[in-house]
Amino acid sequence: MTRKDFQMIADVVKMIDNKDTRHTVAMNFAVKLKGVNPRFSVSKFVGACNSFATVEAAGDEVRF
Repeated sequence: MTRKDFQMIADVVKMIDNKDTRHTVAMNFAVKLKGVNPRFSVSKFVGACNSFATVEAAGDEVRF
């Protein structure tokens, strides 16, 4: 996947009105996308989703 693909996903997630749901969806995508591309930036992606990355939400699957 390319940066363009990641941005498209973030743009869709950003449209979720409920901030808790948006955060959960953003973090779920971030964990999976990190598995696709090791150079994927969780914090940049989640920020692009208009949410925030937390260590607790990522669990052991993502290293910041």
